[in-house]
Amino acid sequence: MSEDIIIAGWGAVSPAGWTSAELADATLNGQPLPITEDSRGEGAPLRRFRTVPAQAEVPAWMRHARLRRSSPVARYAVSAALSALGDQPVEKETLGVIFVTMNGCVGFSRRFFSEVLANPAFASPILFPETVFNAPSSHLSSLLGSPAVNFTLIGDSAQFLGGLDLAVQWLQEGRVPHCLVVASEEMDWLSTEALGLFPGHRVAAEGAAAVYLRPGSDAGAIRIEQITTPVLMSGSENRTSAALRMRGTLSDQNLDARTVVCDSRCGSAVWDRPEEKLWAGTNALIHSPARWLGDSSGVAAGWQTVLGCELMKRNVSDTAIISAVGCSEQALAAVLRRI
Repeated sequence: MSEDIIIAGWGAVSPAGWTSAELADATLNGQPLPITEDSRGEGAPLRRFRTVPAQAEVPAWMRHARLRRSSPVARYAVSAALSALGDQPVEKETLGVIFVTMNGCVGFSRRFFSEVLANPAFASPILFPETVFNAPSSHLSSLLGSPAVNFTLIGDSAQFLGGLDLAVQWLQEGRVPHCLVVASEEMDWLSTEALGLFPGHRVAAEGAAAVYLRPGSDAGAIRIEQITTPVLMSGSENRTSAALRMRGTLSDQNLDARTVVCDSRCGSAVWDRPEEKLWAGTNALIHSPARWLGDSSGVAAGWQTVLGCELMKRNVSDTAIISAVGCSEQALAAVLRRI
């Protein structure tokens, strides 16, 4: 990369709580969080999931007009983004926003179309603005008062790293002086039942992740050293072969005890097989947030990135490799290093 781009802040919302510290603590503790099991009705499949706990108190930003009736996916995104910005002196009117999701506003979508099927005359049109994919990013830019460029990317569980790569491109091209990359998902039977169509008996989860990027070379800062080119999955490129090709493109091949690998394994022997092979025999520390928190769809690689940053902040490691073997589209990785 021609110019150092650093992660100057990060935040997360997860079944462990509303902070990145709680996400890291739950992962390092190595104990699965409680699982809820239910069914939406007779004959429907059993759903297994972990939800975000209720906040101890309602934050001030919830009183913003755009957020009072917003969906959980937007509230999670805003909370993680504001945590990433923290108390830094940020010119919010020039802040670019990249929002990443896989499922998006499923709650409002399911509710709206259920009402249409039940009685179109009584389907509430006010729900429609909350059913589009870019609603959360729109709310976030409105709250921040930023008219700068705002994109929404739709992808699989590895897409957060694609958002990170796009943000780096924007910064290096001078399109924006700084940028937020945010991913968020919410819980609904529509997505949790869909997860059951994949192998592995995985546990669904909801939440958000965010990182704040800007150019810099501050001592102790976390530099984005590499983001690999995505290896796309196809009929001839399965998850295992895509993962192995991705590993071959990493610039950092000598992993020592001061390197942490934050991978996308979730505790399912079937689903985790590609990354079991990928990192077998390395000396690096390996942590898998999805194993303890659940499968968060488009947020997954975001949680992995936030975990890597937290572990470097805690001086557990100097280098973090984010290994994202997606659920259906791509495999890619990022190398983060403390300056």
